[in-house]
Amino acid sequence: MNAMTSALDDTLLALADPMRRRIFEVLFAGETPAAGIAAAIGIGQDVLAGHLVVLETAGLVARRWKAGKELVKADPAPLEIAAEWIDTNRELWAMQSQMQESSRDDGSPEQR
Repeated sequence: MNAMTSALDDTLLALADPMRRRIFEVLFAGETPAAGIAAAIGIGQDVLAGHLVVLETAGLVARRWKAGKELVKADPAPLEIAAEWIDTNRELWAMQSQMQESSRDDGSPEQR
């Protein structure tokens, strides 16, 4: 598996969970204390910590400590890899559909 595939898998797996997507959305506002994230989405900090590990492993968040508080910020860069994969596959599916439409219009038998 190449690095791009691994990064794509990490990103998609991290965002497959609705709670992690919600955490990421909360971070759109900017760097936020972990306690503030937990309060905003109604979960305990222990549950949040597990989700943050997954998001951090995927490169979607960065964490740091300042004055005894854990601060978390989003890093949307891995979304670019996912967006590129989605766009490429959307284009390929569109071309495939056009080819099938053309072959049906030509009276050619549909291939499966």
